[in-house]
Amino acid sequence: MEQYNGWTVYEVMPEGFKIDKSAGSPLYGYDFITNGSPLKGGIRALLRVRSKALRVCTPFCPVAKTEQAEESKPKQIIDENYCKTVNELARKKFEMRLLADIQADLMVCEIEGWNKKEYIKELKLLINGLASSSNF
Repeated sequence: MEQYNGWTVYEVMPEGFKIDKSAGSPLYGYDFITNGSPLKGGIRALLRVRSKALRVCTPFCPVAKTEQAEESKPKQIIDENYCKTVNELARKKFEMRLLADIQADLMVCEIEGWNKKEYIKELKLLINGLASSSNF
């Protein structure tokens, strides 16, 4: 009989044993079994648990239908504007996030009693600084 960390490993549940739901198994695919309380001299062991196998295909699996299903899938057509469209959508999404952050900062300015116009002026200076320092 096999042993794992001192526990006997069974393939079939022995008579008088039952699955022990109070303890998780240290091995995948195995459950603890016991023939009584381990505190009162019962033995704890491991039982291999086999889950039902998945059925890959039915007894009659025509090959022609499988091939036809693969051929009927629509193919993605990428035209010359595809990448440009994706980039424009990503840019718009980023602009929306940026605007949401600025609006949240303006709320903080309002709550704290800070000058909103001064904050917006600082943002304008930062953006204009980017435009002047970059090579356009």
